[in-house]
Amino acid sequence: MGNTRFVPDLIVALLLLNLVVSFCTKTTTNISTDQSALLALKAHVINDPQNFLTTNWSTAFSVCKWIGVTCGSRHQRVIALDLSNMNLSGTVSPHIGNLSFLTWLNMKKNNFHGPLPAQLANLHRVKYIQLSFNGFYGEIPSWFGSFPKLQYLSLRHNNFTGEIPADMFEGLPRLQVLYLAKDGLSGKIPMSLFKCKELQDISLANNKLEGILPKEIKNLTMLRTLQLHNNLIEGIIPRQIGDLLNLEILNLSTNLFRGHLPPTIGNLTHLRTIRLSNNSLAGHLPVTLGNLRDLQVLDLAYNDFSGTLSSSDINFLSSLANCNDLRFLGFGGNPLVTGYLPASIGNLSVSLQYFYVSGCNIGGSIPGEIGNLTNLVILDLSRNNLVGSIPTTFTRLKHIQRLHMSSNFLRGPLQIDIGNWNVAEHLDFSRNQLSGTIPDSVCDRNNNLRYLALSDNQLEGILPLSLINCSELVALNVAGNHLSDTFPHWLGMLPKLRVLILRSNKFHGSIQDSNATSSFSKLQMLDLSLLRGSV
Repeated sequence: MGNTRFVPDLIVALLLLNLVVSFCTKTTTNISTDQSALLALKAHVINDPQNFLTTNWSTAFSVCKWIGVTCGSRHQRVIALDLSNMNLSGTVSPHIGNLSFLTWLNMKKNNFHGPLPAQLANLHRVKYIQLSFNGFYGEIPSWFGSFPKLQYLSLRHNNFTGEIPADMFEGLPRLQVLYLAKDGLSGKIPMSLFKCKELQDISLANNKLEGILPKEIKNLTMLRTLQLHNNLIEGIIPRQIGDLLNLEILNLSTNLFRGHLPPTIGNLTHLRTIRLSNNSLAGHLPVTLGNLRDLQVLDLAYNDFSGTLSSSDINFLSSLANCNDLRFLGFGGNPLVTGYLPASIGNLSVSLQYFYVSGCNIGGSIPGEIGNLTNLVILDLSRNNLVGSIPTTFTRLKHIQRLHMSSNFLRGPLQIDIGNWNVAEHLDFSRNQLSGTIPDSVCDRNNNLRYLALSDNQLEGILPLSLINCSELVALNVAGNHLSDTFPHWLGMLPKLRVLILRSNKFHGSIQDSNATSSFSKLQMLDLSLLRGSV
């Protein structure tokens, strides 16, 4: 009987002992533990140029009042550490793993280096890790998969190497944001990534990743941005990408993608940016792109796309008239794109600012309706087969800064009022068949012109005196024309002129001038070769 009474007493004693041990354990991990961990972190900082930690992280102050430190109101434990943009140098102390209540860690834009301490894996409550723009190196540790509550992870712009751990994302079911750009990473995109179904933003850009973009991308239905540019990813763009109905930004440029652009991309009606340049994509440019009414940026340059812009059916270019917010349109560098620019080009968004169509095989004349695009800042139609004259409606492009028309078969006089372009900086009409004289009003109202190229045409007459108003002019190239004029000493008064190319014309007279103001003080290159006059 005595033995039966002893058992409950023993159980009670053991329970009390466990409670005491548990209480002792809890009391040993208190704010003092956090203070010790932060002081150890401070000790690993070798340079604090703005004295943030040197003067503030002191036992004379409450830890919760230290700069960059936030404590929770309930437990008075450190829950957030923000050391971003402090220009600190050093390594990360392993004692940081003792901040057991930490949910937010931001050390962005410092000069921390070395491998990451394994003790970071002890921060089981952490939801936000921002370590970008530092000098951390080594492989990305697999223990990054030990944060079941992690929602945000940014390690971009460091010096990590090697592959992304294959099982890293198995234990990150809550992950919403992943930034691993510009880290020197190699290998394939781990399949475990496509199990993180809450992901909204992915950037793995500017690495050396290879392999394919798998069809399992369709699992990430909450995805808003997918940025994989500047890698070595190959294969086709899977048609399942059309399942990402929340996608707003898609950047797959500068990879090794091939095959057709899947028409399912037209399902992504929230897309604002598509960048697919510098791949080996082929096939016709799909008219379904016109379904993307929120589209602002479309860059398809330097691929192997084909098709005609002047098909009797609705063509790709005409379909984009539905994209009312389109600001950037580029499909240059696709030599299999043929046809001519349709008059419907004038129906493109009035918001369009950048239009790049260089290096295609586009012929025909330039439609006057292009003058409707009055907000154009850059227009590049160079290296095509365009014929006819330059439309006078170009004069409406009062916001134009850079105009590239070189290497076509354009004829006739320059009947556009260049002087009406108040902000033009770079104008290139070279390697055409333009005739007549250079417009008199080149710089009547424009003081921003820096580069003017009219070389290899059939221009006649003299250099217009209005060039003297081009106070920002750095380079003037009129080579290979039929200009007949005395040597333009007066150009020496242009304070920034560095390059003057007059070769293969009929300039004559003395190069030397007694006028001291015509000094050509900044000139670095003067080409007078093959002049047909006596200089």
